[in-house]
Amino acid sequence: MRVERDKAVATWRRAEARIYPSVMSNATLYEQYVVSVRAIADELDDVRTEADLVIAWQERRDIAAEVIVRLSPSLGPLMDREALRDAAFCQRHREITRIHAKEIARARLEQARRDRSAWAVLFDDVTPLGSHRLEMHVPSGRGLHASSTLDLDGCQPEFELSVVQLDRTDGAWLVDKPPLVPVQRFDSEAEWRTRIEQARATFGGNP
Repeated sequence: MRVERDKAVATWRRAEARIYPSVMSNATLYEQYVVSVRAIADELDDVRTEADLVIAWQERRDIAAEVIVRLSPSLGPLMDREALRDAAFCQRHREITRIHAKEIARARLEQARRDRSAWAVLFDDVTPLGSHRLEMHVPSGRGLHASSTLDLDGCQPEFELSVVQLDRTDGAWLVDKPPLVPVQRFDSEAEWRTRIEQARATFGGNP
């Protein structure tokens, strides 16, 4: 199930990343995409878990077409229905993740323990304007928080990395504990990813 979820989420994110940058030059089309994605995500309000969302994605193939018929956007014929559908599932997945963040993090941590994995990704969110990822070294509770941000009118993303202490039992962020490494900022994605790997090696040892 985890493999299916990861493949589905990757597909949804690709669709979202493809849609929005490509239509930003057309304000009307962009607005109609946003409204349609919101409407489809609202139709998925009855889906409350990641697992059920993957099932809905496999079963509710016509949901985007149905919403387009109902909304009748003027530029509907120009819309990529499949990408629209997947972007809406991405939106709903983001909402589910935020609503149930603690439960999802706990479940992922438990799965990592069963798999005897050294690291567990507790939170991972990617949008066309940035990303946030929190992963935890399971034995020690050391957490890597990596993020990227791109302003709407910006051309160069900003990259950040910090190392924090998490609760080893459930992955909760121990906000009363000072960070092991305060926030560092990087100008390039290559340097950012290199520093993430270095931090993983440095803080992935014995507790």
